[in-house]
Amino acid sequence: MVRDIFFQGVDAPLRLVGADAVLELLPGVAWGWPYRIAEAGLSTSPFFTIRAVPGDIRLRCESHVEDRPPQLWDPVNAVCDAMTGLAIALPMSNPRLICLHAAGVALGGRLLVFPNIRRAGKSTLSAALARAGHRVFSDDVVPLSFPAKGPAVGHGLGLAPRLRLPLPESLPAGFRDWAEAVPGPRNRQYHYLPLPGQPVHGERLPMGAFVLLDRRDMPTPARLSPVPPDTAMDALLHQNFTRDRHSGEVLEVMAATLAATPVWQLTYADLAEAVACLAGVAGWPDPAPPQGEERRFGPADLGFRAGPLGAVVHRRDRCVERWIGEVLYLADPEGRAIQRMDPLAAAIWAMLEEPVAPEELEVALGEAFPETPRERIAADLFALLAGLAEAGLIGNVGA
Repeated sequence: MVRDIFFQGVDAPLRLVGADAVLELLPGVAWGWPYRIAEAGLSTSPFFTIRAVPGDIRLRCESHVEDRPPQLWDPVNAVCDAMTGLAIALPMSNPRLICLHAAGVALGGRLLVFPNIRRAGKSTLSAALARAGHRVFSDDVVPLSFPAKGPAVGHGLGLAPRLRLPLPESLPAGFRDWAEAVPGPRNRQYHYLPLPGQPVHGERLPMGAFVLLDRRDMPTPARLSPVPPDTAMDALLHQNFTRDRHSGEVLEVMAATLAATPVWQLTYADLAEAVACLAGVAGWPDPAPPQGEERRFGPADLGFRAGPLGAVVHRRDRCVERWIGEVLYLADPEGRAIQRMDPLAAAIWAMLEEPVAPEELEVALGEAFPETPRERIAADLFALLAGLAEAGLIGNVGA
């Protein structure tokens, strides 16, 4: 039988073709995300298809929102894969959202967002915070919207937190015993934790802080330290799920959010110490309520192609530039990407405010760095200008 699963707020369905095992798992995974089951319609394009394979207990999984080959998974991994596709499909149906690869946990009436950093332990920390009574909005993808005034707003997904198995022996025995006792879909690799009292899909909470996780293997007292906002921006640049959004608009809202939002680094080795350390931030003042209509994001124009460098170059019109901390970030007019500029590139960008010949820039750099061979300056400058042109940030005069 072919069934379509329509999740609230998402136009495209998850399509199941003879994959009844997935239906049995969904209540324990998408426990707080309302969905309805319908017979598949031939005119409806799914965001993801899970198909039974004759003679194989595994299921064929095909994403229609990511460019990657189909995979064969067991039912639990098939659901994991489909939930990733669901997180990508959500903002495709809602132009007011961008989705970050991050965890989000409520403390003191605000949302702490933990950007994904490899092996930092965000899912385990999220589960430990849930065990301590804090509400987990998401342990993997955080949708954000941006009102005209006030803080950014995080949205609950209604998906159960997920632990990667096997749990490390270094985790406290009490936590491992607690997690093992939670009934939920699991296999050798993952265990979903459908915990009571967690936020349902669409529940909203104002942003409180970004927290970058620095997990240590050696004993280290847990501590929160402020870090520059560009450190968070660098982490978030690679965690934006919504690649179709206009990057200039994303840069504008993220720069404004980082200017108004604390950024901390949590250094820790012991899970219980990390939970206790974070619990100490719950006493901040009540946030100002978000006001005004939420920003709608336009699409990126991915069809731009850069031409060769000419004799005179300049900045293209409608580039977006924002200083975040001490670092300059740029987005091209088509909204394809955000570029981080090092200090020298930022200085050359300033020189490109008016049309200029590359030879003039070479002379200026030669005077600024007299001990650097002219050939190296010329080569490095050409590479930088070519990169800016390819990124759609500069063009030729008259083009």
